Amino acid sequence: MLGSCAITDRQDSTLLQVAQASNENEQQSASRFHSERKISKDFQQQLKEMQPAIRLHPSIYAAESLEQELRVRTNSGLGPDLVITDSNQALTLLAKGITTPIKLTKEKQLLISPSALERVKTDNGTLAGQPVSQYLQLACFDKRKLKEPPKTLTELSAASGKGKVFGMVTNIQDLYWSLGSFGAGEALATSFAGKKASVAAHERLTQWMRWLKASSYQQNIVFLRNQASLRQGLIGGEMSWISCWSSQLPQLREALKDHLGVAPLPSGDFGRATPITRLQVWALGKNSSKLQRAESLRLLNFMVQPWAQKTFALKYKTSYPVNPAAALIVRKQLSLGFDKFSEEENERVSRGDAIISAIDARPRLEKDIQSTLNELIFDGLSPEQAATELQNQIKAKP
Repeated sequence: MLGSCAITDRQDSTLLQVAQASNENEQQSASRFHSERKISKDFQQQLKEMQPAIRLHPSIYAAESLEQELRVRTNSGLGPDLVITDSNQALTLLAKGITTPIKLTKEKQLLISPSALERVKTDNGTLAGQPVSQYLQLACFDKRKLKEPPKTLTELSAASGKGKVFGMVTNIQDLYWSLGSFGAGEALATSFAGKKASVAAHERLTQWMRWLKASSYQQNIVFLRNQASLRQGLIGGEMSWISCWSSQLPQLREALKDHLGVAPLPSGDFGRATPITRLQVWALGKNSSKLQRAESLRLLNFMVQPWAQKTFALKYKTSYPVNPAAALIVRKQLSLGFDKFSEEENERVSRGDAIISAIDARPRLEKDIQSTLNELIFDGLSPEQAATELQNQIKAKP
């Protein structure tokens, strides 16, 4: 593997080492990074045409091992110039001194959605990296098995009763979208503030738990432990519909071709679904030369310009721009599920992202919540007990 000491690949170009966290971090298989490597190779060719003075040498790592890999490389003086990961991990890497904070002028900050910038800010206002794009939670389905995707949870339940198989993942990150259908997020937000939820908010959380419990009893609604299993179920014809992430669309498109359908996640009686997003963040490594740092910053500036944001969003159709001007251009040209995603929606989604980020920052809490959901869905824990248990877990001191 080339190290960061390799400044130039050719006389007229600067080589930048890039370490990227995989979006397929739950997929344990021989073809683990297959789709991402294909996109990475294509992106490098595109960039060569647009920015001929810059050449990238990417390395893709499982998200769970990225921190250790970066620590080893950085301590040896061969750390990457750029690190591509999500907002939570970008903040963690900066806090542990593995990356360098980025400074953006007010003019450059105007190129990025305010809510996206907030998600990479530390408590003292430092930026852990620069947001470049965001992946959305969506519904993916097989058009041969399902002519129209369900718009509501009631429709989902009715379709499951007619032999259509629906798949979801049991963890809180992948289930959070359904909280909005019951207005149950308020109880979690109140608990994180250390306060007792109102009777009404507690009841809405309990109703969400009742829905999960009732769904687990339905033969054709399947709860699995990871997204990789869901995708394989859809590709293999075992499932009609799954919750998915836009970052996973390349694998599904390659397998299902024109039979793949994409839609917004279903709403409930209380309101719309509240999908969360995964922000793609580009952070600065610590071992760059002056030339590499200058070229890294130039590339970061290029990546959030309206033209680049529009071009890459429409080419790959896996992510949504963080540049507000580009978002206006591409919104109606992307798949269903993207077209209604506006800055107003971004702010609404950010509330869910904040709750999930707070959970991610407390590994013990994440484990406890997972245990509660597993006992609710697979064992004998009642919805009433689960709702109370979940709020107490959140309010407990870290």
